[in-house]
Amino acid sequence: MAFDPEAVHSAVTLDPATRQTLRAQWCSLMELAVWGEIKSGQIGLLPKLRKRVLDLGEKLRSYAGDRRWIPHPREQIKNALSGSLQARDALDKVAELVPGVDSGSERDAFRTGWDALRHTLEADIGPREARLVSLLDAQYQEEV
Repeated sequence: MAFDPEAVHSAVTLDPATRQTLRAQWCSLMELAVWGEIKSGQIGLLPKLRKRVLDLGEKLRSYAGDRRWIPHPREQIKNALSGSLQARDALDKVAELVPGVDSGSERDAFRTGWDALRHTLEADIGPREARLVSLLDAQYQEEV
């Protein structure tokens, strides 16, 4: 049995409101990471944090990307799952450094922005991955 094109498209496409929210939250976080008055007692933490927040933005772009250019539905699903795993990994890498931001007049704004972004992504990523895995599992069950 073939994949239902509408079910695949729905599963691999990020809700436009969630996409916009993630984009706005990431932009705000990136601005605070680069231009904000945040400080750390750990030497080298802030440049590493900036690089990881930038990498998170790139992974979010992939997570939210349009997959219609991929011809086969199974490959669209696998690509969406890969983007999801990469976004999770990037999120975890930023999370390792956030506690090191320990002072500065915009420290609280940075942490609040980080918490909001993390919450938005985590609320979307679990259910989305479950839908994608369910579609793949149904396909594999029928092939066996």
